[in-house]
Amino acid sequence: MIRITSFGFRAGGAPAPAFVFDCRGLKNPHFEPALRDLDGTSPAVKTFVEKSQGFNDLYAQAKFHAITYAEPHVAFGCFGGRHRSVASAELLAEDLRLHGYQVEVTHRELAKA
Repeated sequence: MIRITSFGFRAGGAPAPAFVFDCRGLKNPHFEPALRDLDGTSPAVKTFVEKSQGFNDLYAQAKFHAITYAEPHVAFGCFGGRHRSVASAELLAEDLRLHGYQVEVTHRELAKA
């Protein structure tokens, strides 16, 4: 089972133990009026994040860790934990499931809403 968690740095530290990937360097959907009220589970936000400069490298590293280590826990963090980290977690989970992996996804900040 591959565990994937999204979280917001402003809401506390990263989940432990986990391989943590910082999404704060990606373009922030929060500053796009059409995307602000959505979260990273939205197809529009996922597309926006996926097209951000730097996403491909971050995603490749996260996928490598997810499929290489025994019982991996991969965590994506952004400032608020609603857009970039959620979208990244969802995109990785979708990809891994397509390749036959069992995946458990938790969105820490969305669960608090």
